[in-house]
Amino acid sequence: MIESVRYPSQCSGCGSETECVGVQALVGQRLEWDIGYHCPVCDDASYECGPGGSRIPDDLRRRLLAEHGEARLVLSDPLAGPAVVMKVLRAELGGELAEAKAALQQIRAGVFAGTMPEMTLLVHRLRTAGVKAAAERAEQCDEASAPC
Repeated sequence: MIESVRYPSQCSGCGSETECVGVQALVGQRLEWDIGYHCPVCDDASYECGPGGSRIPDDLRRRLLAEHGEARLVLSDPLAGPAVVMKVLRAELGGELAEAKAALQQIRAGVFAGTMPEMTLLVHRLRTAGVKAAAERAEQCDEASAPC
């Protein structure tokens, strides 16, 4: 699973406007990201990346969400064991038990969302733990029906 976004940026070498490319990808069982550009005017280039597990820069995450929309985590079995789900959430998201419980409530309310690579990783982790789950684009949800 990969999402990318292109956006205007300023070359740090000559100040010319250039195009920056940002990517977040699920590689194996890790989230990775990178941001880069190559200036056609002065040939300057910049590349920044985050190894698996490193936090994606807020600006890149915001741009990806604006470009592709949110993905939501859906529990296919609404009665899935809360202890198992919260254990996975704590392992993946960090934090205390209260934060995992709040995340589970958000999932059940249909409002727990992020980038598609983020939600796809959580789905994989939940399925590995025996919980049926899926990731869906927020716009796939039908507002007239139950929250997705």
